[in-house]
Amino acid sequence: MGSKFKSPLLQLIDKVSFFDEFSESEKFEIIKNNSMVKKYEQKDLTIVSEGEEGSSAVIILAGQVNIIKLSTPDTEKGRLSLRDPKIVTLATLGVGSVFGEVSLLSNQRRTSGVVTSSPLVIALQIDKEDLQAFNPSIQNKFQTQFTSILI
Repeated sequence: MGSKFKSPLLQLIDKVSFFDEFSESEKFEIIKNNSMVKKYEQKDLTIVSEGEEGSSAVIILAGQVNIIKLSTPDTEKGRLSLRDPKIVTLATLGVGSVFGEVSLLSNQRRTSGVVTSSPLVIALQIDKEDLQAFNPSIQNKFQTQFTSILI
């Protein structure tokens, strides 16, 4: 199968360094599970909400997202302000970025939210069940990549 006949999704994965250690057949195995591929076709869509339970990691294949956090309410003279909390953008992530790996590995609540910052975002969302369904070689490569991100 020549490279000009690769699926658009496989072409996107080939551009992401996270998958550099994966063979072509392993990449194909990953994208075969269409339910892991998420497409967001609008800016400012919520992918992850701060505080929600999480058990999946997300790898951005196309587009950009903002990592956001609700600011703590202002205090006025020792009392809580009635003003709405403000949303603070902590970072903008693009192609190849990974988020949620801590939640995938530890089932911790999400410490921040994630919203689309471009009109199109394509992401690979992997939960524990997805990971366990892969053969041991693919599982090990995912674990190695997530571990290296955390270190």
